[in-house]
Amino acid sequence: MKLNIKNAVVLALVYCLSAMSSYATKLPDNIVRTIKSDLPKASIRFDGLISLPDGTVFLPVLPSNPKKNAAGKVVSTYPSNQKLSQLPEVVVFDSNFALLKVIKNAKGQITVTDTKNIPFVVKTGIFPQDMLVPPGLIIPEDMKIMMGDLVINVADSRVNNILQETPLVDKTNLKNDIKITPVASLQDKTLLVTTIDSKMVNVIPTDSVVPKYTLKLENLPKFVQPVVNDKYLLVAAAGKTYIEVADIDQEVIAKKIDLSYQPAEIILNKDKSRAYVAVLDDQAIFVIDLKNMALSEKIKVKGYPKNIALSEDGEAIVYSDRNTGDIYTLALNETYLNKYVYNASNVSKLALRGNNVYLLSRTNNVLQVVDNDLKDLIYSQELAHKPVDMVLIDNKLYILCASNEIDVFNLEDFSLVSKVQLPGGGFSKKLVVVPKSNIMLITNVLNKKYHVYDYKKNTVLQTVPSAVVISDMQLLNKKVK
Repeated sequence: MKLNIKNAVVLALVYCLSAMSSYATKLPDNIVRTIKSDLPKASIRFDGLISLPDGTVFLPVLPSNPKKNAAGKVVSTYPSNQKLSQLPEVVVFDSNFALLKVIKNAKGQITVTDTKNIPFVVKTGIFPQDMLVPPGLIIPEDMKIMMGDLVINVADSRVNNILQETPLVDKTNLKNDIKITPVASLQDKTLLVTTIDSKMVNVIPTDSVVPKYTLKLENLPKFVQPVVNDKYLLVAAAGKTYIEVADIDQEVIAKKIDLSYQPAEIILNKDKSRAYVAVLDDQAIFVIDLKNMALSEKIKVKGYPKNIALSEDGEAIVYSDRNTGDIYTLALNETYLNKYVYNASNVSKLALRGNNVYLLSRTNNVLQVVDNDLKDLIYSQELAHKPVDMVLIDNKLYILCASNEIDVFNLEDFSLVSKVQLPGGGFSKKLVVVPKSNIMLITNVLNKKYHVYDYKKNTVLQTVPSAVVISDMQLLNKKVK
C-alpha cells in the first residue's frame, strides 16, 4: 500500500503531538491563573476540560510549538477583541495554547466554530489525549488531526446523560406529593442511595423521599464515593476491575481507572487529595491521586485488606485480613511500615487513635481495645446486639448496633457513657456524618427509612421515609439540578 507524503506528514504530526500530550494533561499554571482570574467560577477537570455553571464548555488545545517565557495572556479571540469573560468561541494565548468553545450548529449538533475562524497555529495543536470530549461532538474534517487517538462517543452512548430522570422505584406506599422539611444542616443536599439487589444509584434530594435521578451501573455497586468537593463520584461495580469517575455536572463517565483487580472498599486521606482502595483479590492497597484522577501507587501489604480505616491523625491505615482475621496497621509515610497487631474474628469495623486499635466484633457483641505496641487486648466493652459501624468524633466513639441502638463510648476513661434506642424496628447498618454539623444519618436495611441523629444532644431529631430500601448511603453537599 502506498502512503502519500501528505498522509505521512499527518501521521508523523499525530505521533509527535500524542507523545507530547501524554504528560501534558495538566494545564500550564499561567493559563490556569488567567482562566481563574477572568472566569472565577470555571471548573477545570482533571483531563483539562473547562466548564462553567451556565453549561459553557471549553476544550483546551495543546500547542505543537509552544512559545517560551509566555505570561499566559490572551492575544487573540474569535469574535475578535473579546475578553475571556465574554466567552468567545476561540481563545489563543501568548504561548499558542488555545481554547475552543463548544457550540451548537444549525442542526442542533454540538461542535466548534467554523474552521475559517480558527487560526492555523491552533489547528496544528492537539486535544489532551485522555480528555473525554462531549458525546456527539462534530469536528470539521480539516481539524480531525487535532483529535489524535481521542474517540468521540456517540450522542446516545452510555456516557451521555448518566443521570436518568425516570427512577425505577415503587411508589405504591408513598404519596407522590410527600415532601420533607430537612433540618438546617441537610438543606440543599443530596443523598446517594444504593440497594442490595439493584444496579442503580438513587439520587434523592434531602427534601424528598423519592429519587430525582438514577445512575445505572454495569453491575451491583461495591461503593460510591463523592470526591473533589463533590464534583465527581468514584464508582465501583461488582465483578469489574476498574473504578469509574463520574462527572456530576457534565453527567458523563469521564474516566476509568483500571486496577486489574476488583475494588471492594475505599477511604480518603485527611485532606481528601488521595483515595486508598482495597481490592478483593490482591495483597495490596491502591492509591489514587484525586487531582489527576490516576492510579499513583500500589502498596504491597500483608494479607488481603478488609475494613480499611484511616487513623484519627491521618498518618496510618488499619485493616483486617479477610482470610485470617489478622489486624495490621500501615504507616502512610515513605516507609509504609506494615505491622501485625492482633487476631480477631468477625470484625465489622475498625478505628485507630494514637496507640490503640478499636474493633467491633459483630458475633461477640463487644468493643475491644488493642494496644498497638503490646499487640494484646487491654479492654473489652459489651455492646448491644450486632455492632456494625462506628464513628470517632473528638473523644468519643459512636457505635451503631444492628439492634437499633447507638452506644456512646468515652475514649478518655474507657467507659460506656450512654445508650440511645432508635425508634422502630428493622436492621440498622450505617452512620453517615454530615460535615460541619452535629448530625449523623442512620440507615436501616429492612425498613424504608433513615434517622437524623444529633450526636451532641444524643437524640433522634427526625425519621425520614424512603421510596427505596437503603443498603448504603453517601451524602452530596449540594443539590443536583
